[in-house]
Amino acid sequence: MLTKFVKSISTPIELTEIVEEAPDTYTFKFAVPEKIRWSPGTYAHFLSSSLSNGEKVKKELVRELSIMSHPDEDFIGFTTRIRENASTFKRIMLNMKAGDQIRMFKMGNHFAKANLAEPVVFISMGVGIATFRPLILEHVNNTSARFPVTNINIDRTGHFVYQSFLETLPENKVKNVLVTNRTDLYKSIDVSIANRSKTFCVVGSDEFNKNIGDYLLRKKVPKKSIIFDKH
Repeated sequence: MLTKFVKSISTPIELTEIVEEAPDTYTFKFAVPEKIRWSPGTYAHFLSSSLSNGEKVKKELVRELSIMSHPDEDFIGFTTRIRENASTFKRIMLNMKAGDQIRMFKMGNHFAKANLAEPVVFISMGVGIATFRPLILEHVNNTSARFPVTNINIDRTGHFVYQSFLETLPENKVKNVLVTNRTDLYKSIDVSIANRSKTFCVVGSDEFNKNIGDYLLRKKVPKKSIIFDKH
């Protein structure tokens, strides 16, 4: 029953390329079906099966992931870390080849109301920057934008996801701050607060989100000005 329902609400997407962004970090790119539309900051549920050969839907085959591609790009993509002892979903994905299909469904967007016309700070942990990549592109392509966005990403390994891409963006549009420790992270946040940034968007683990949220509140940032990639 569940399999029939998921098949009815999901759309098959075809893998075109797997890109290694950083050690143990991969972007999966798919062709865009005609009926799929999304906005920057959107997440979706991905099922690592096409359900075309009698497979059943299982919980371990589904993941909620951010779409890292902008709607104006010619692919749907998501980026994820795949280390040793990876989950069933990730092992299946890494073994796929171009032309294989999976399914996607149930999209949402926690950042739809973020006002990119005002000074915005994106704060992410590791691969969490995937959520912000299309939002950054949206800002770069907005000719009427008056303020640069600040993109702060922490990765203890020093292998920053999308670093080469970020370095191509105009400095008057995007200020990238890449750090490897919490001390530098908080210093960077302090600078953004001092510059009267209006909105702070946060993506990371539950612990990371709580720590950053609590820090911003202690620094007198209004609660309504903090947006998390969580319900």
